[in-house]
Amino acid sequence: VVPQNVIIDDVTDPTIICPSDVSVNVDAGSCEASSVNLGTPTTDDNCSVASVVNDAPVSYPLGDTTVTWTVTDGSGNTAICTQTVTVTDDADPTISCPIDVTVNVDAGLCTATNVDLGTPSASDCTTLTISNDAPTSFPQGDTVVTWTVTDEAGNSVTCTQVVTVLDDINPTFVEALPADTTVECSEIPDAEVLTATDNCGAAEVTFAEERIDGSCVSNYTLVRTWTATDASGLTTVHTQNITVQDTTRPEFEGTLPGDITVECDAVPNAATLTATDNCSDANVSVSDVITNGDCANNYTIERTWVATDACGLITSHTQTITVRDTTAPVPTTTFEDTIDVSCADIPDAPELEFSDNCSNSSGITVVFEETNSFDENVLVDYQIIRTWTVTDECANQEIYTQTLNVSLDEIITDVIAPDWCYKEGIVDLNGTLGDDVNPNGTWELLEGDPVATLTDNIFDPTVLELSEDFLPKDGGIDYRFRYTTTEDGCISIYEVTMNIHADCDVLPCGENDIVISKAITPNGDGFNETFDIAGIDLCGFTANVQIFNRWGALVYSSNNYTLGSIKTSGSKGDWDGSSPKSSIGNAGKLPNGTYYYIINLENSGLKPLTGPIYVGTK
Repeated sequence: VVPQNVIIDDVTDPTIICPSDVSVNVDAGSCEASSVNLGTPTTDDNCSVASVVNDAPVSYPLGDTTVTWTVTDGSGNTAICTQTVTVTDDADPTISCPIDVTVNVDAGLCTATNVDLGTPSASDCTTLTISNDAPTSFPQGDTVVTWTVTDEAGNSVTCTQVVTVLDDINPTFVEALPADTTVECSEIPDAEVLTATDNCGAAEVTFAEERIDGSCVSNYTLVRTWTATDASGLTTVHTQNITVQDTTRPEFEGTLPGDITVECDAVPNAATLTATDNCSDANVSVSDVITNGDCANNYTIERTWVATDACGLITSHTQTITVRDTTAPVPTTTFEDTIDVSCADIPDAPELEFSDNCSNSSGITVVFEETNSFDENVLVDYQIIRTWTVTDECANQEIYTQTLNVSLDEIITDVIAPDWCYKEGIVDLNGTLGDDVNPNGTWELLEGDPVATLTDNIFDPTVLELSEDFLPKDGGIDYRFRYTTTEDGCISIYEVTMNIHADCDVLPCGENDIVISKAITPNGDGFNETFDIAGIDLCGFTANVQIFNRWGALVYSSNNYTLGSIKTSGSKGDWDGSSPKSSIGNAGKLPNGTYYYIINLENSGLKPLTGPIYVGTK
């Protein structure tokens, strides 16, 4: 077999019927339409359809676009048809306005001109017409400019642009502006009243003041700020710095205390001074500086008042107070200046106390002295002068005296001394007085036999002799002595009574004790004037005496003849040679010659005594 190739050719074109024409609108924001649904053509072929294609663009411009459909069978035979796609412009054009514009007002105006608005961005598939409603002159603030864009299809859109006209011109002050200054705190100027103008109308001015404290309350800075604000809130600020200073010292008010000299107890209290200051209160302090003088109460006070203001500025005033103590102490106890007293009743010196105007008791010196004009050798009234010399710490001295007019009275003291026998010896009468008796007095004998001697204070009774008046056991002799002295300014009299007796003696009454005159010479010479019978004159015998002449004639007789002699007892015999017969002898005197006596001592136990006695006148 021989293969045979039979070639069968398909020469028959396929058939195609296009979809209906399509009308669409442009895509939003575009002058073309895309994604147009064309539909599906109807195709047929005697054998088979291999493919169906068209020449549709991706996007369709405005107007009619013919789309050709081609169908191809398996043999490459083709057929075509056309379809019209009509794109209609029903879309608004797009517009983007220029950015908002901010401009400043024109110089000196409250509007802006020649504002560059810029160009809006607009698009469309047709020719566009762009316009706006912008004014020639923009007022202050926001102006909305409307832009309109219109395409050829009459579609139009608008957008708006804001033109902001700003007022960048600050307001201006009308008046001259206050400059920085430095002032005293009391001369701060009032704040200026400022006004302002503005290109866009009125401007309001506000004022503020700030205080910046400095080193003290009156040293500070005032920052004054005037702010002019226009309707746009634009401000113009003016600041004035006022430097406030306190350079003025405070001043005292009233009359200031002057220098003075005062007594030490009259130092004045510090006066209360006040002061004023131009800016603040002023405090016044006072202090004393004491400078000692030559004594405790002589000194100087520098009294200083210091007025200080709040910034420490001071004004001082100093008063010099010279303090002197010129006053002597005075007694605080009373006493009599003059007193009349008896020497026996002299009062003690008063215990005076003194006070001083400035010194205390420890600073007062009291020197007490007492003078006495009494002279124990001149027994007259006298004075006692008591002196208090009082001195204070500053040697101010005063003398206070008390005068006692003392009457020199006698103080008599009786003293009974022990009995004393005359033979016991001398007596120191000072021993009869107390040990405290002034020994410088005088003794005198007031009573008693003056035979006993008194020499000063020595009494000698040993010179006494027994007599009829002074015999043992007869009670003796009472002697009274006066001792005059001075004691304690008085005459002190001690009257001392002492009994002097003879009890310690034994009388000589024997025959051998008898002493009989051998001769008498009654011639007036004081010797042998009488016929004496001595030696027993104190024995108490009674003597019977008879005198005979040589012829035995009795010329004298006595039954109680006086015994003793003038030498021994102070007595003498009774017979002095006289005769009872006047014819015998001259002047009754017996003639010279020898006579004889007979003496009979009664109750003596002795025999009669006899013997011769010579009588003579020469």
